[in-house]
Amino acid sequence: MVSYESAKETSKYLVHWENPPASAGVLSAILAVLVSICYFSFIAVIAYISLAVLVVIMGVKVYNFGMVFMKKAEPGSDPLLSLTNVDVNIPPEKVAEITGILVDIANPSIMELRRLFLLESVFDTIKFILCLWGLTYIGSWFNMMTLIILSWVGLFTLPLLYKNNKQAVDEVVTQVNTQINDIKEKVMAIIPMKNKGLLKKEE
Repeated sequence: MVSYESAKETSKYLVHWENPPASAGVLSAILAVLVSICYFSFIAVIAYISLAVLVVIMGVKVYNFGMVFMKKAEPGSDPLLSLTNVDVNIPPEKVAEITGILVDIANPSIMELRRLFLLESVFDTIKFILCLWGLTYIGSWFNMMTLIILSWVGLFTLPLLYKNNKQAVDEVVTQVNTQINDIKEKVMAIIPMKNKGLLKKEE
């Protein structure tokens, strides 16, 4: 059974293009499915993919049967035989592990959203409002499937670009963080009530 750690390592291995043919294959296959969903219904895409897989498997079975019949291959040489021994059962402990991971992600996210909506941090709420305002423009430019496709392509391209231009990107990020901190200090200086609260906490 595939573990979370092994899946994480495999994902990192693919997005960093340590094996270009494997990365290109995964990127192209999923991208083809996502583009297909843009033009056909999800049910139709799943049905066509399943039919294509069945046709390939039937072709392999017929080819193997013919080779065995002509005595050019051994009876146990079916290339698909190894797949029958793969354990596809999901152990209960894996379900509990995945549930625990989801809970660890969901609880902090809910707490953070409550903090932002209740204005517990004015500056963070302002940043949240600006992000939501920006999302309204993104939503008017792209639909959900387009964003998913762009995210999938970005997942395989941005890490590689960062890896090849690490020094230049780090310099830009440092400059942006410095400017954000300067703006934050100026905004905090304009909000006296917030500063008083911070002074009380420090005391």
